Amino acid sequence: MNKENQLFLRLCDILSDVVLVVLAMLLSYFFRFWILQGVEYMPLMFYVRSALLISLLYLLLFSTLGLYESRPNVLILQIIQQILLVSLGCTAVLGTIYFTSRTIDVSRVLIFLFFIFSTALLSGKRAIIYRLRRSAHAHGLHMRPVILAGSGRSAAEYQRTLEEMPWIGYQLLGTVGTKPLTADVPYLGPLEALDDILRDTTAEELVAALDSDEFDAMDRIVNLTEKYGLKFSLIPYFAPYMISKPYIDQVGSLPLINLRRIPLDNMLNAFLKRALDVVGSLMLMILTSPVMAVAALGTLATLGRPVIFRQTRVGYQRKEFTMLKFRSMRAADPGDRSGWSSYDKDRLTAFGSFLRKSSIDELPQLFNVLRGDMSLVGPRPELPKYVDYFRETVPLYMLKHQVRPGMTGLAQVNGYRGDTSIEARIRLDLRYIETWSFLLDIKILFMTLFHFMNHGEDNHHAETKEDPRKAGIDGTERSDDREDGCAEQGSADDGDPDSAERKQAEINDSSNAGSERTDADEAGDAGPGQTEAGEEPRQGEEPAGDAESGSGEPDKALADESDAAGAEDTASAGDSGEGD
Repeated sequence: MNKENQLFLRLCDILSDVVLVVLAMLLSYFFRFWILQGVEYMPLMFYVRSALLISLLYLLLFSTLGLYESRPNVLILQIIQQILLVSLGCTAVLGTIYFTSRTIDVSRVLIFLFFIFSTALLSGKRAIIYRLRRSAHAHGLHMRPVILAGSGRSAAEYQRTLEEMPWIGYQLLGTVGTKPLTADVPYLGPLEALDDILRDTTAEELVAALDSDEFDAMDRIVNLTEKYGLKFSLIPYFAPYMISKPYIDQVGSLPLINLRRIPLDNMLNAFLKRALDVVGSLMLMILTSPVMAVAALGTLATLGRPVIFRQTRVGYQRKEFTMLKFRSMRAADPGDRSGWSSYDKDRLTAFGSFLRKSSIDELPQLFNVLRGDMSLVGPRPELPKYVDYFRETVPLYMLKHQVRPGMTGLAQVNGYRGDTSIEARIRLDLRYIETWSFLLDIKILFMTLFHFMNHGEDNHHAETKEDPRKAGIDGTERSDDREDGCAEQGSADDGDPDSAERKQAEINDSSNAGSERTDADEAGDAGPGQTEAGEEPRQGEEPAGDAESGSGEPDKALADESDAAGAEDTASAGDSGEGD
């Protein structure tokens, strides 16, 4: 798109915002005085003039937030959240001006209606533009032409991303580097020929994705983009270690990139999320109190005391806390400490099975949320011993502990629950952490509501078929009660296609053997081969060190640790009389 068209569209965008703000005031006036039959003290033109004046503040704030810039990678929820905050601020300013100037005849109801209508109209407009723009980009229209400099891994990833996501609006004209990336993208020449290439190009932007051995050419690339008036973007060679929105600070004259700063480091964002947790958990406690009372009585009648199962999990800032659940299984023989073995579904009561399938057994975690151990939305918490295991085997795993763990999360509502890929879950958890917004939490809560009655095993993602290492330690599947993270383990069979194929068959067989929800997240501190104070191991598990499991030394260490922990659990259960 040429610059003249861009300028015209931006002007239309600005003017349409002014029109919508005035329209919001007209609608508010109509509803207040015609529909609601309010007493009209001030004439219509008074409110119209007020809307025209306050629209200038809207334009200033929108421009400051970059809402008039092309930002194809920004989610529509983030845009709507910005509009919501701007509308709230502008309405507050308007009301303050009215009442401090002693214009007492202004309708307070009209001011509230103005906030509602202005937010809805401005958000609706941008949602429509967002969809139209993405649709146009997907069909190759209004694309921004770019040149890619670099021949390494980051450059290849950028080129592949543009192919997979055409709706972000970039058209790759060609690459410049030591070698071609792919046959699908024109190779324009080496970095030494960049001067001649840029002289005749129609590109508007150059993206540099240089590896460390190519970084010597950076000065020349920057100088040439300035010489020919191209925009310049940089993908640093340390990009794999960065979050999607790193925070840039300044030490003297030097920029300092904070690779781990997240939206919830902002005090206002943290306050909003905590307020949602407190208000939401209290409301849900009140609404679900009859359900929890019936669940408690049913558990007491079928299993006896205790009604609540307590389990240690790792939470915010790697601190351990006690997570609460309703019990659902009978106690096993305390003398059975056989490590990985078959799952005895008879121990799961009919009432306990209902609690698990309906997710009612998770409702006591509302008390964890109110207490501050958990959040309504966030990554699911994990057992301490599995955290120790995954921190060594799964890249970026520990970053999930930068926020409070949640009762539900982005990974779970996208189908990654039960025995699904730990890497995929971590990717979605990190995406949630890096792109958090208040409206994203609301969206996930509503999505969870629609999935509330679904059984965890019905939502397994197809990615589990990629590699049995993503299903369980020792190459065996660990059945899970949806998404609690206990099913996230690794394997000792690295790089063996035959072993991987054999284990995948074992995983498929074990997952088809029974569809009941099991007690993976009731494992407590007992470890992989141990459950609640003597419960039987879980469905689909095998004895540790079994010849077919392909277990290695890390798995043996976990199994040994579980035996030691099991003895403690049995003793403590006997002392308390819990038996579960």
